[in-house]
Amino acid sequence: MSENDRGHALLYAGQAAEAAAVFRRVLEQNPNDAQAHSGLGNALLALGDDAGAWNALKDACRLSDRIASAFSARAWLALKRGDMAMARASAERALSLDIAEANAHFVLFHAFWQEGRFDDAERSFERAVSMNARFVDARHQLGDQAFARNDFALAARHYHAFTKQRPGDANVWMNLGLSLARAGNPAAAHDCFEKAAELAPSEPRPLAMLAALLKGQGRTRELLPVLQRLIELVPDALDVRLDLALGLVAQNRYRDAKEHLARILERDPAHLVARWLMFQRPDDIVAPDQAARDRYLSQWREGIAWFERLDFADAHVAAQANATLASSTDFYLAYLGQPLVEEQRRNAAVLRQLTLAACPGVRETAPRPIGAQRRRVLVFSPSLQNHSVERVWGAVWSQLDPAEFELCVMYPGVPKEDAAARWRERGIRFEAGPRPAEAWIAQIQAFAPDIAVWLDIGMHQLMQALASLRLAPVQLTTWAHPVTSGMSTIDYFLSADACEPADADAHYAEKLVRLPRLGAYVQRPDWQPPAVSAAPADAPLRFLCSQLAAKLHPGHDALFARVLAAVPGAELDILCSSPPNVARALSERMRAAFAQQGVDFDARCRVHPLLKGDAYREMLARADVCLDSLDFSGGLTSVDALWCDRPIVTLPGALMRGRQTAGLLRLIGLEELTAATPDDYVRIAARLAREPQWRAEIRTRIAARKAELFEDRGAVEALAQFLRTVEPPSS
Repeated sequence: MSENDRGHALLYAGQAAEAAAVFRRVLEQNPNDAQAHSGLGNALLALGDDAGAWNALKDACRLSDRIASAFSARAWLALKRGDMAMARASAERALSLDIAEANAHFVLFHAFWQEGRFDDAERSFERAVSMNARFVDARHQLGDQAFARNDFALAARHYHAFTKQRPGDANVWMNLGLSLARAGNPAAAHDCFEKAAELAPSEPRPLAMLAALLKGQGRTRELLPVLQRLIELVPDALDVRLDLALGLVAQNRYRDAKEHLARILERDPAHLVARWLMFQRPDDIVAPDQAARDRYLSQWREGIAWFERLDFADAHVAAQANATLASSTDFYLAYLGQPLVEEQRRNAAVLRQLTLAACPGVRETAPRPIGAQRRRVLVFSPSLQNHSVERVWGAVWSQLDPAEFELCVMYPGVPKEDAAARWRERGIRFEAGPRPAEAWIAQIQAFAPDIAVWLDIGMHQLMQALASLRLAPVQLTTWAHPVTSGMSTIDYFLSADACEPADADAHYAEKLVRLPRLGAYVQRPDWQPPAVSAAPADAPLRFLCSQLAAKLHPGHDALFARVLAAVPGAELDILCSSPPNVARALSERMRAAFAQQGVDFDARCRVHPLLKGDAYREMLARADVCLDSLDFSGGLTSVDALWCDRPIVTLPGALMRGRQTAGLLRLIGLEELTAATPDDYVRIAARLAREPQWRAEIRTRIAARKAELFEDRGAVEALAQFLRTVEPPSS
């Protein structure tokens, strides 16, 4: 065996230092031995002496252009130096001498990659790893390096190549998923996380990553089963259990959500979000009976009392304040048919303490006289897009004189593309976009309003937090959500005189302002009543109730059953504007009450989940008579029915929110459709069903006067007069 052969044997055996010594002895005797220079260069490369290796390999390639290993090793060093031209030339020479030089294939992979020749690069990589598996791990390292410098698309390419070599490695599927998600390809990321979860079914990380992806996209329906799988693996993970509870709340599955909230409170009794949700939401949107409604109110009072005892200066409380505020409003109190002004005050006081804890540096605006100058008016609402609030309150602000009022509309959602332009065309400043409370506070204070109009307090979590602060000398809310805010920071409640009872002042914590008629500039619908073919002479008469499931408390069951019992053969469609699970629960509850009246529920009544657009409007157009809800009547749904010339039977409640339909009917001279008692309600509905001539007369009268409900300039002028003269109540 020659000395060169002995040196190479030592090198291949991993004894690089001994091999280097052998090659040096050879070179002492023959400085022009190209094989010895090549062997020394590879040995020094293995020892980490890149500079020495470079010099030795340079000499080897100068002395002979026939040593593949010398050119291959020089290609690798040139790659490390960033000399891509030298790297590529050396790699190509090495492969021309020996196609099995794995190093050279890997260097060409880099060269092709840099040139954007990705298909050629991948072919070179495949050849390299087929000859030496160590390059598989090198590819993973390239992915890690790309990810670390935020080049997620490049990282995804490297990780994807790695999965071809190691398809059973769950970790790389997770890394690929993370890279794809950050590179803007959530669909592919989703598949990667699912693959990782399949490969490692007892490992929670893939499911956690998949859950985070779905949560960020707002894909609640797909998120829930993932969270349910995850919680089986990590039953003590309170954050996962809370996400699962919040997802169930978003699907209106409150009873299921409360099971998880209770588990959280077993582990952490001071978990504010879990405790807040436990009492703010009823067990079921569809209350099974009156006892359940009473129980909800009792539990609500116990829950708010627990929060009233908190020390809001405690760091543990402050750390949870923001998440608690974001979790729920007291929306469902409004559906109990009672004023509950004191309860609203208690809720508002806790909200204020939570907001101050969440935003400790906020400086509020002191009440002050405004005077006669041009007034700055802020209008804030999360409901000014694709919502009934927009139809009632969206256009009124553009009717105000810009010489008197400088207006700014703030919408804390993602606006339509033309939203800003539409507002600015009217001379109104427009601010929009999802932002935290602190950012909105700064934006509001930069505008420095004289008057802040919080359109619909109680409908949105962010709104309730901001409105609990004093951010303008005068603050007010409106009947866009027809419930008192209970807030000491809200001075006035703008309501519709046509809908308020005589004793309405007692129903508000704010000072009640009765604007004339509907007190707003209700826009005409941007659709015409659908043209439907005449029903056959023997077709059943169709009653329609188009009201939210939460409004349809158990008192409706017997009433609607009595109406159908009084009109044999008639049918009732209920549009409950809720998911299918809620519609099914409403059907199940009503079925028993109908049976007691001798009415076959399944044959004569259909409860429909949420219908939108044309499907909703066609149901209105096909109805013969509409039935209003009790205690919380229709608002825009009643307007829509009247727009279609459909008579509505209503029984006014004690509060404004139960008298909206009655107010609409009074304004167009149809008070005979307003019942005084449940018996009267049944009588009017039955007469409309049995007397087609009277029904036709009513429809003609609706058609003649319904325009009076829309675009009321008198209401605009009354609003303007209020805004131009209002001062803080103490001024």
